[in-house]
Amino acid sequence: MPGPLLARMSGYELRLLGPEDAQAIKYFYESLDQLSIYYRFLGIVKYFDAHVARLFSSQCNYAIGALASGALIAEGEGFSDCRDAELAFAVMPDYRRRGLGTVIAALLILEAYRRGMRTMEAYMHAENKAAIRIGNRLGLHMCPEEGGTYHGRAEIAAIRPLALKALEEKGAALAVTY
Repeated sequence: MPGPLLARMSGYELRLLGPEDAQAIKYFYESLDQLSIYYRFLGIVKYFDAHVARLFSSQCNYAIGALASGALIAEGEGFSDCRDAELAFAVMPDYRRRGLGTVIAALLILEAYRRGMRTMEAYMHAENKAAIRIGNRLGLHMCPEEGGTYHGRAEIAAIRPLALKALEEKGAALAVTY
């Protein structure tokens, strides 16, 4: 199952995921409702094999999962060229409004920092107000773009303190040092 423990939060474990977790990630996405998938991928996706294969096709990409009773209930991904990363995340509807999206996004930023990456960016659907708020809270300065999306970008070193503060505010205890 999942790799190293990154943090704990009120009944949840947040772990670095690896290729051995590909089936769990695929099942996670298959379990989401269509609106959640649309918000996460900015389009309709029905088959996730290629996405999960791409996630683990480069040593620079990484994934973080939140687990409750051993089940993946939130997942975030950092796609990267080893210098710059793009974050994306999703939370199962029954687990929303508990801070998991913020914690996953903050850990994606901190993991990018640990890996020596320079910038973080995100694209969010304009109707996904919660994700846009999280992006803004973490210093990504989300701005509207044509086509119904918001885009934000920031230097990772500059937003690292915001990520650490967000984890503390959400009651997440780090198991590693960032």
